[in-house]
Amino acid sequence: MARAHVTLPLRWGDQDAYGHVNNVVFARLLEEARVRVLWLGAAAEPTGLEQHFQSNIAGGPKMLVASQSIDFLSVLEYSEHPVTVELWIGKLGGAHLEIHCEIVDGAAAERSVVARAITVAVMVDGDTLKPARLSPAGRTAVRAWMDKPLVLGRG
Repeated sequence: MARAHVTLPLRWGDQDAYGHVNNVVFARLLEEARVRVLWLGAAAEPTGLEQHFQSNIAGGPKMLVASQSIDFLSVLEYSEHPVTVELWIGKLGGAHLEIHCEIVDGAAAERSVVARAITVAVMVDGDTLKPARLSPAGRTAVRAWMDKPLVLGRG
């Protein structure tokens, strides 16, 4: 499987009134994993994707989140054990890509996926914010990190 792995700690304040990790925290974990893989190049595996998505250049290409869907599969309890976010590209379009993720409970004895998510990101021109195709080199780099797309929903 072509997946990047990002290990992230939980914080005491991530809990809700029921003592479970709050649903909003899941969105933050997904964001942090995206930033580490696509911006910083800080996944467990070197992906090289940051060369195509990080742009500090004024007017350079930017990535915007267009939508995000999360299926919560089970409760995640606060623990000193970090979660692992497995991230891959499920679909690649002209100016957009689907970032697919599974959040794995680090405290579980066996691999336990607590949530699955799909984030649709759109590449845009940094000045006009209009969709802009990913470069050919970027498309090649993304293809190396593609895996079977998730299907979300309970039906």
